[in-house]
Amino acid sequence: MSRETDDALRQAIAASLADQASQDADDDLRQALEASKQETPSEPPKDIDALTAQERDALTIDQLNGILKEVETTQPMVGERTGVREALGAEYADNPQRGFSEGIARLDETYASLRRVRKDGNCFYRAFLYRYLEELVQRNFDVPRPPTGSGSAGGGCAELRRIRTVAKDSKAALLKVGFEEIVVDSFWETFCELLDNLPETSPRRLHELMTEEGNDVTSVVWFLRMLTSGRIKAHADRFAPFIGDDFADVERFCQVEVEPVNVECDQVQIIALTEALGVAVAIEYLDASGAPSRVVFPDGGEPSVTLLYRPGHYDILYDR
Repeated sequence: MSRETDDALRQAIAASLADQASQDADDDLRQALEASKQETPSEPPKDIDALTAQERDALTIDQLNGILKEVETTQPMVGERTGVREALGAEYADNPQRGFSEGIARLDETYASLRRVRKDGNCFYRAFLYRYLEELVQRNFDVPRPPTGSGSAGGGCAELRRIRTVAKDSKAALLKVGFEEIVVDSFWETFCELLDNLPETSPRRLHELMTEEGNDVTSVVWFLRMLTSGRIKAHADRFAPFIGDDFADVERFCQVEVEPVNVECDQVQIIALTEALGVAVAIEYLDASGAPSRVVFPDGGEPSVTLLYRPGHYDILYDR
């Protein structure tokens, strides 16, 4: 918008200059423009109420970038397993709403451990992906591996074979709802390759892959957003009543709430992703009430992933 305004201003000045009858009038205009420049402060005012909309936007972006940078430098993408009380107790020790402490005590009795996930807006997708892949790796230890040198990539447990088929079919589904092949290809190939290599991936190596900054797994996290968006678009009539009045249609909802990196996940996205992959997730809720609350998505599924939700964030839970 600023560039268009500048262009319009230059055009108006050029037209005005062309209409001037004398060089004296040109000089007056140039002097007026120069004076206007001198009156514009070089730095935005400190009072936020005095900021223009553009200055406010710039300030908000700068603050957001600063927060994300601090998160990246202080929080691992996925942490080590610890007890629930050990992980969360200190954080809520001084909270006047005692329901949080009561909920933590209940969760600590129910679950063996918790794994913290980075608070960067991608926590649901990253937590879901990590725990699901971890479960596949664990299951693969119970399945005989193909002979060395056989060239077989088809090893692994039945669930891994199933999700490979889902992954390979997902590209066609995404193209059908309007994603461009050039956008889909690299992310899709990375996801399929990750699954193909899983029979040879140890739990420790998986953790390394999921915690290395800037590697291919980051692309897979975003591919989950793509799958989520594709599912919503493919079933627009079913999801449309749940996206709220702020969006004209599901296309706009996906552009704003699903596809951008660092945008938090809500129930619509959770249902869409779990349906797209055929992988159920159980979510425990921790809030000020302290009351037990566990929901499975999609409804009636047998969850292979359990996550903890507390206001604005997801972590991973492990059964006893």
